[in-house]
Amino acid sequence: CSIEALKMTAEGITLIDQNSPALQEDLEELKSINASLKKENNNLREQLNSARSLEGVRSRSLRPSCDAEFARALKVFYHSMTSVRGQLQRLRRHRPSEESDLLGLRLFVDEQSRLLRDFSEQLELIVFTLKQDVAAIVRRKRERSGVWS
Repeated sequence: CSIEALKMTAEGITLIDQNSPALQEDLEELKSINASLKKENNNLREQLNSARSLEGVRSRSLRPSCDAEFARALKVFYHSMTSVRGQLQRLRRHRPSEESDLLGLRLFVDEQSRLLRDFSEQLELIVFTLKQDVAAIVRRKRERSGVWS
C-alpha cells in the first residue's frame, strides 16, 4: 500500500483508492472488527442492565419487611420495659429506715419523689419511642405500597 493510493479531501477525510486490493482487505477487516466490537458492546450492555435489575430486586428483598421491623421495635420496647420494671420494683422496696426522724422522712420523701419522676420519664420515653417506631414503619409501608389514607 503506497501513500499515492491515499487521497485527502479539504475536510481532512482520507479517500482510499478502490483499486488497491491491500487497502480494500484492511478496510473489510476493520469493518468486521468494528461489527464484532459493536456486538460485544451490546452484549455487555445487556449483561449490565440485567445485573442492575437483579441488584434492584436483591436490594428490595434485603429491605426488612414490616413484620421484621415491628418485631425489632417490640423487642426494643420489651427490653426497655424490663429495665423500667426493675425501677418500679426498687421503688416498691424503697422504705425509710426505722430510726428516721422528721428530717430523715423528709429526705426519704424527696428521694422517693425523684425516683418516681425518673420512673415516669423513663416510661414516657419508652412509650414515645414505640409510638415513633410504629408510626415510621406504617409510613414506610404506605410509601412502599403506594397507599396514602
